[in-house]
Amino acid sequence: MMQRIAALVSGLAAAAALLAPGPAAAQLQPHRAEYSLRLGTALNATRIGSAIQDIEQDCDGWRIRRELSVDVSLTPSLKVSVTSRTEGKEQRGGNGFTWRTVQVVNGTEREVRGTAQRDAGAYRMEMEGAGDPEQAILPSLTLMPVTTVSYLVQRLMAGSEAFPVLMFGAEAAGAVFLIDVKRAATGTPDATPPSQRAVTVPGTKSWPLTMAIARAGQPDSKPLLSLRGRIFDSGVLNALVVDAGGFTVAAHLQGLQMHETPNCPK
Repeated sequence: MMQRIAALVSGLAAAAALLAPGPAAAQLQPHRAEYSLRLGTALNATRIGSAIQDIEQDCDGWRIRRELSVDVSLTPSLKVSVTSRTEGKEQRGGNGFTWRTVQVVNGTEREVRGTAQRDAGAYRMEMEGAGDPEQAILPSLTLMPVTTVSYLVQRLMAGSEAFPVLMFGAEAAGAVFLIDVKRAATGTPDATPPSQRAVTVPGTKSWPLTMAIARAGQPDSKPLLSLRGRIFDSGVLNALVVDAGGFTVAAHLQGLQMHETPNCPK
């Protein structure tokens, strides 16, 4: 269960990212996106929390702030309370990532700090938490957070129907996840719960898609969780449904603010 919750934190954070296409390829647009989280897919489903992703850009790269708060009773005897706050810096071009994450799960707090830096074509990760420091070489082709979602939108814009991507999940203790992305045959409803206002999503084209997320390198390829939703050519993902095995969470966009893009040298 805790493994699924950790994957849920990372999956929601990545899926909430906003991207905008540039003249030649998809480029992430600095933004602040807010989502309401509800238990189940019914429009009157109980609200159980919220997720925020705030991304700002400077000429050196991207500054990322993610927040997730969930408080839910899954069964009469199983209550889950999770808060997760991450602050990170991704270097321009995705060559490195530095982060600090504080998670509180049912009252137990854990803080993790780490760096992942590309060296000789591979990422070397160093991470410090409650235990001994950890070091690892990440799997080949692993992408950092901003680069991951940029790649996702670029492939969809190019007409790809299905493709894999390896995503680095800082919130999940520096794990790497294998994401199988597929364009869905039919889209999910874009209806907004009646208790919150609809948010106008930028973009003129959109794709329904599904994503299955598994821990990279594990012999058991069974996904930890699956996602479905609709992503627009602007990069906004809405009407997201996360199936974490035993419980389902729906994320609805409730606020969107675009930040200015700096004028940086090429």
